[in-house]
Amino acid sequence: MDIDNADDVQAGLDSVEAELEVVKLQIAELLEKQASLTSKRKQLLRRLEEPCDSTQPSGSGPAMTKQELLRYENDDFSWSTELEQNLKDVFQLSKFRPLQLKAINLSMSGKDLFLVMPTGRGKSLCYQLPAVCSEGFTLVVTPLVSLMEDQLMYLKSIDVEAVSLNASSSKEHAKMVLAELTDSKAPFKLLYVTPEKIAKSKLLMSRLEKAYNAGRLSRIAVDEVHCCSQWGHDFRPDYKLLGILKRQFPKVPLLGLTATATGSVLKDCQKILCVPEPITLTASFNRTNLYYEVRLKDSNSDDSVSDISALIKERYKDQSGIVYVFSQKDAETVSADLQKKGVNASPYHANMNPEDKSQVHRKWATNKIQVVVATVAFGMGIDKADVRFVIHHTISKSIENYYQESGRAGRDDKPADCIVYFGFNDIFRISTMVVMENVGQQKLLTMVDYCQNVDRCRRSVIAVHFDEVWDDEGCNEMCDVCRHGNDYITVDITQHAKDVVQIVELAGSLDEKLTPLKVTEAWMGKGPAKRRKMIQTTTLSRLEVEAIITSLLLQGYLSEDFSFTPYTTYFYLKLGGKAPLLKNQSHSITMKMRRTGLDANTEDQLAAGVKEVVVTSQSPPPVAPNNSSTPHPRHNKLIKMDKEQQNLARKQDKDHEQTESQTGYDQNDPAAAQPTAIEVDVEINIIENVNDSESPLPPLKLNSKPKSTTPQKKRRKPCTAAVPAPSEGAVTDSDHRRPALVNSPSQVSIISEAAVEELCDLRNYYSKQLRRINYISHEYLQNQGCSDPGVLACIREPLKSLRLPRGSTIARTARNLWTRVSSRRKLIQR
Repeated sequence: MDIDNADDVQAGLDSVEAELEVVKLQIAELLEKQASLTSKRKQLLRRLEEPCDSTQPSGSGPAMTKQELLRYENDDFSWSTELEQNLKDVFQLSKFRPLQLKAINLSMSGKDLFLVMPTGRGKSLCYQLPAVCSEGFTLVVTPLVSLMEDQLMYLKSIDVEAVSLNASSSKEHAKMVLAELTDSKAPFKLLYVTPEKIAKSKLLMSRLEKAYNAGRLSRIAVDEVHCCSQWGHDFRPDYKLLGILKRQFPKVPLLGLTATATGSVLKDCQKILCVPEPITLTASFNRTNLYYEVRLKDSNSDDSVSDISALIKERYKDQSGIVYVFSQKDAETVSADLQKKGVNASPYHANMNPEDKSQVHRKWATNKIQVVVATVAFGMGIDKADVRFVIHHTISKSIENYYQESGRAGRDDKPADCIVYFGFNDIFRISTMVVMENVGQQKLLTMVDYCQNVDRCRRSVIAVHFDEVWDDEGCNEMCDVCRHGNDYITVDITQHAKDVVQIVELAGSLDEKLTPLKVTEAWMGKGPAKRRKMIQTTTLSRLEVEAIITSLLLQGYLSEDFSFTPYTTYFYLKLGGKAPLLKNQSHSITMKMRRTGLDANTEDQLAAGVKEVVVTSQSPPPVAPNNSSTPHPRHNKLIKMDKEQQNLARKQDKDHEQTESQTGYDQNDPAAAQPTAIEVDVEINIIENVNDSESPLPPLKLNSKPKSTTPQKKRRKPCTAAVPAPSEGAVTDSDHRRPALVNSPSQVSIISEAAVEELCDLRNYYSKQLRRINYISHEYLQNQGCSDPGVLACIREPLKSLRLPRGSTIARTARNLWTRVSSRRKLIQR
């Protein structure tokens, strides 16, 4: 076996092994999906067999009987009359919402209970009303001070006594509260504490134990119970220590409440809280009055803030709302920017002075402030009924977080909007924050998939995450996907994926790491020149490039790589587990993309599955007469040029000169030797006759540059001089395939007749000097990263005001070239 055959066999073997690895990965994913579907099937069968489909015992003990479950929906208990009376007189409510009465009856009966209910559906009432109707007090563990303040303000407004203990409590206040825990005449019915207080205050635990022995501790409520689990989206270490409560006070019923817990999270919470056989009540996640929408965020943060400001002033004038941001710094800057644009906004974050936070909260609750620009510190448990909009300036770190935060809207059951601005860079900012969490990256990518999704109902994505069966008709066009219908197109991105993987592979071979921003810029033809010479770039817009890279990350062709320093964490891209599958020529990748922002021609090409290809040609493309605005095909950029190509170009130039001498070329007859253009690629030469079949151009791998977003002046109309018909082997306009997603301007500027004559006169005298200039200029163009993909035509006087579609760099380069030619011409005339 010769060396070439051995190399081919080895390459084939490597390809098969890589494909086998990917197949194994796919098998593992399918097995995992099978297990998930089997589990869901069992749950659905159980729900059909059970008498009440909203109650699911989660413990290991025997399930409740049909009669027992139905009994807790009745109002014939000894406390039922008092419940009804306090519901109307104290809480000013006429009736219970679904599951509220059942949960309250179970809690009053001394049962341990987990209640999963959407935000705004009255979870708090399930421990507040029993507290008012019971002797002693209810201990409420809550994770956020803002949640405490919100609850205390509400309870104070309805004359229900409640107190709190947290890090900002004064010594005098804490001393008074601790003393009243064992006082039978103490007026308060609810004591709010943070989990840190339970974990660190031995004095508090001592007083709670005395209150328990005295029969004063009637109930324990753990709000946002999902914080117990490391698999939850808001894990708090001190929540893991709350198991001491059930161990020390076993006869006290425990009520765990959350809006965003999956089955696995609840099982984990059950073990952590030491609750042997809790009953789980789960309501549907769906809130029919909320409209869900995702908007793409430009990399320029000022644009997104301007969009949010306009939205608030036009659609939500004089209406209350929340704008969630990523960091404390963002809260300050976005709030200041909104204020400058005339929006009454104030920041809220954990690093603010406690008095300032309370003041902002009170002003917002009383409508003295229209918008709170907040971090997640202003999240769980905020109960303001008339919030008409919740806008996320940055995506949440998980579906659970987003559902929790967006749930602040529309608690009065009136229509409200939940809008999230999705930006490419936000993915990686949040990744560095959640990297230490067990499933932080997985949850973040689920949220990214929610935002990237353009074909599935938003509610269906949330339902799948929370293990709920969902029918899209239940959305009733209350999300942007259902409202706008099939406003998307399926795109084949296989070649794009190979290009991106090539960039990441190249960086790895050079022992370099690339951030997502560097990968994006490298693919668009920016960055170091040494890298541009070895990769294939694209002419897609930046938003399309970012969407494709995000899709590859979601599908597993790219993966995350982190680097830690003493000061920060860096996010890099590396090859994912599915990347080797791209070596298989039959493998293809597709993604769905919005039609919005694509012109009609682009949509047609995308619908047809047009792929971006490297075009080779035997002659330059013909010039479109009398219409300089006609789009011409733009080619992919293949920058690397080896010595063989350069040698081939020199040889072709010699052959070209020989052909001229053999055909009796008359240099004084411009019509016989009218050049079409000066072509910028291997060398810059004047093409005397495109119809000359004896002097064909060598195959060219043409170069391209991403479309400039700089506004361009109106282009000069082309000369109406007669243009020679293309040769038989020439590539016509219809032969070219424009790349998917690309809308490029014309690539040709026509040479005037005067310029043609001048260039022809100069040709014979200094052809050697011109070739030398061409060679140097080519190197210059390569180093500047501004090679033109098609034919570049240079004219004399009009060149001084020429504005090429690539921006100023290529135009300046062309002017410099003409200056060198003109200077040599002057020397000749002397």
